[in-house]
Amino acid sequence: AIATFVGSAFAADCNPSYNVAPSTECFTACNVKAGQKFVPGWTMDSKSELFVKSLTVMCDKSSSNYGSFMATAGMCMVACAGDDPELFNAEWAGACAWWADHKNDKCAAATTTTTVKPVTTTTTTTTVAPTTTTT
Repeated sequence: AIATFVGSAFAADCNPSYNVAPSTECFTACNVKAGQKFVPGWTMDSKSELFVKSLTVMCDKSSSNYGSFMATAGMCMVACAGDDPELFNAEWAGACAWWADHKNDKCAAATTTTTVKPVTTTTTTTTVAPTTTTT
């Protein structure tokens, strides 16, 4: 018989207190595109381990990356026809206020995967021939 057990992976919700309403898909796509230059995997997904690092690029006005990020994202956003810029302004203000309070947070729970290798058991049976006795 072969028994196999594989554990599952658990990912943490790294930033459970983040509750800022998103802007629009187009504005978010522009942010992601602009952010990739500075943080590979740049994201607005608050559950991601890269979220605080991503917001640092968007919110830290003292960073040398801030101006370049905002210019690149802004030029892209001009093409977001029909999207209200106030939606981005509201998201940016909320996200950066949250970031100011949480910029030193660390994602405490890393992804954990447990795997147990297959176990093989062998059973051997020996048959003994019957003996006959005559009297």
